[in-house]
This record gives sequence, structure tokens and C-alpha cells, in this order.
Amino acid sequence: MQEEHNDLLELLLLNTGKSHAETNIYGKFDLSHNPFPKSGTASINISDSLNKLLVPFDTSVKNTVRNYIYDSLYAKAGNNDKFLSATITGNYGSGKTQLLLYVKYLLGQASTVKNTDFPYRNPFVVYIDNPGVRLTELIGNIISKIGEEDFKKFIWGKIIADISSDDDYKRQLNVYAPKVGDAIFDNLNKDPFAVENTVNYKKFLDVFLMYLPVKKKKDFTDALRAIILQVLQKWKNDSTISNYFYDLTAEDYGNNKTWEILSQGSEKAFDKKEVDLLKTVVELVESQGFTDFYILVDEFEDLTEGRLSKTELDNYLRNLRTLIDQNRNWCPIFAMTDEALKKVRSVSPPLADRLTNRLIQLRGFDDNQAEYISTMYLNLARDDKSVYYNSLHPFTKDSIETLRKLVGANLRLYLKTSFELIERGIERFSTQQTLIESEFIQANFTDK
Repeated sequence: MQEEHNDLLELLLLNTGKSHAETNIYGKFDLSHNPFPKSGTASINISDSLNKLLVPFDTSVKNTVRNYIYDSLYAKAGNNDKFLSATITGNYGSGKTQLLLYVKYLLGQASTVKNTDFPYRNPFVVYIDNPGVRLTELIGNIISKIGEEDFKKFIWGKIIADISSDDDYKRQLNVYAPKVGDAIFDNLNKDPFAVENTVNYKKFLDVFLMYLPVKKKKDFTDALRAIILQVLQKWKNDSTISNYFYDLTAEDYGNNKTWEILSQGSEKAFDKKEVDLLKTVVELVESQGFTDFYILVDEFEDLTEGRLSKTELDNYLRNLRTLIDQNRNWCPIFAMTDEALKKVRSVSPPLADRLTNRLIQLRGFDDNQAEYISTMYLNLARDDKSVYYNSLHPFTKDSIETLRKLVGANLRLYLKTSFELIERGIERFSTQQTLIESEFIQANFTDK
């Protein structure tokens, strides 16, 4: 059966002119691979080393983005208000996701700025591709994107620091610490509050759990739970949020609630607590040395186009406005269609104003911008020493103009078609023919 499958696969490869024995099928175009996205949509998983090359082709868009980043990171208001929003609008296929990823790259570079004329900034950036159907789900997505290991480390850092600074807490837990002479710990520092044991929550727990007999472990976990809840309650003065953050950590020493369930943010108990929940998340992140917190929210139009009833949408937008008004230690960037922004304006004009401190509108592109886009992507698959670096090869100026007219203002279709044209050219061109010309584009173009 496997042999038959391999024969079918090889037949498919041969019919498209690509034998599995070929190792550099894109070499005829001086490319290492096909750099255009298959679907025309920017991949959210590509590295920042590639995102940095996806510079906006529209000068006004590029300037607005960079001004927003400067103003949100460096411009000082007269108080501690860090909030500054931006909204990216455009039709489907206009490049909103690509622009968000470029913004993500730029923000990630802030911590590398060495110029002493500017204060040191180290922003934490979360990209969210699903706003959820309730605001708590959006916050749950933020927690999920931070990641289980990092988020647990953030919470444990707060808990262990508070326990270490309280003699009564330490006294209660030292009852369960290993004693001098316990052979199993000959090579370990037996003090759970030693620096090497408090910098890593797993080591902190191991000092207790590796030593204790089974019958004592329950006593320890009960004592630790009581102390953690006291720490969190003093910090947040809210039992719901305290228990939530306790549950996020307790899996490490015997709790059956999974990270996936806890990080979804779908529990009804969090309704009306969105402000405190997000504020707590930001405080935890900043406790790790990050100076700013950015949330990049893609596909916001999912909320306005039928997923929610009118009442649900009203509630979501009203809660989002409250979140913005009462929590000013974060900066959001939303991406949505023009129609979605119109819908938000019709339902809640004050919220629309709060989302558009900076408005970045993506529109169509001309022939010169199309050339820039193609060159930018082609460079992704070329070394900068290549003779074709910063060129349109294998496309020509005429073929780019033809393609741009065929796709209209749809950047997604432009990129998807470029991918397909590279593939068709690889299949059908001889080694001598290396240009994709207008006639070839017209013969192979599909607007789907």
C-alpha cells in the first residue's frame, strides 16, 4: 500500500515537472525558495528576521506607524498614563496582518536602542488573531499567547518574592524544608529561600517536594495554598482573581485544572472583572523588567459581522470602553475592515474615538508600489550578494504592471498570484527561459 502511495506521489511530482531528485528547483530564478505566501496572507509564525523586510510600501502608512511607536514609547505625558491606541483599517486582502507583524518587529527592536538621548524601553508585545466573543476571552487569549511557562514564571516570581520578604510565611514553610544531614540533598542548598532556589519556582518547590514523604506532602501543599491565597488576596483584594491566579500555579503541586481550561478566559465569574484581570496581567509582565505592554488584535471584524447578537456586541464594546477608561497601562493596536470600524462608530462613537488615537488606512497600490512589494518579497529568498538582489527578476516591469491591473487593490490576491506564477514558471520554463512576462501572467491568472 505504501509503495502504491509513493508511485502516485512521484507521478504527481513528475507531471508538474518537479522530480523529488531535484534539490534546487528555484535556482533558475536565482531563488532559494518561493518567497510569496501561498494564500496571500502573511504568516503569523514567520520570524522577525523576515518581518523586518516587510516595510510598508505606502510612505504615509510607514510614517504613521513609526510616529505611533515613538509617541507610545518615548513621548511623556504629564502623568503615568501610557495608553495610546491605533487602528489599522482596509478591505480584505489589503495587508493588515502583514502591517501588524511589521509593527511587532519594530516594537521588538526597542530594547536594542543604545542611544542615550532616549530612555531604555523594553516592551512586551502580544499578537492576538482572535478577539473572542467576550472580553474575558480576549484577555484569556492574551494569557495563552504569553505562554504557560512564562506566565507561571511571572506569577511565581511575585509569590516567592512576597513569601521571602515575610518572616511568618517563611517560618510556616520552613517546617517542611529538608534538615541538615538529609543525604538526598547533599549536593543541593537545603535553604528553599536561597537565591539559587528562589530564581526558579521549580527548584523552590523541589527543595520541599523531593524530600517530603507522601503523608507530609498534603500538609505542605495545604500550607502553601493558604499562604499563596493570602499573598494574592493582599495584592489584588479580590477573591475571584486571587483564586484564578492560584489555579494557574497549583498544577505544579497537585491540581487537576489544566492550563488550557484556565487560559481560555471563558469562566462567567470573570464578567465585570476585565479591568482588574488585565491590570494584573500587565503588572505581572512589568514585574519581569518589561516597561510597556502592547496588544496587537487582528480580525476585529469577527465581532461585527454576525458572530454576536446586537446585545452581545453592545456588551462587548461597552466593556472594552470601560477597560480603556479604567486601565491606562497598555497600548492596543486593532486591525479591522472599514465596515467593522463603521459598525463600531454606529454602536459606540466614544469607543471608536478611543480606538483611533492613530488611524492607519490601507488603500490600493500603484505600479511603483507593486514593484517595491515584489522586490521586497523576492529579497527574502536571495542573499544580498546575489546579482538579482533588489531586482524584480524573474518578473519584468511590464509583467508587474499587468499583474497589478488584474488584481486591482487586493494585495492578498497580488501575493497569492505571485506565488502561483513562480510555481507555474518553475514547471514550464526551460533553463534558458527565466522571465515571467505579461503574456504568461495573462494566461495563468485566476481571480479566485
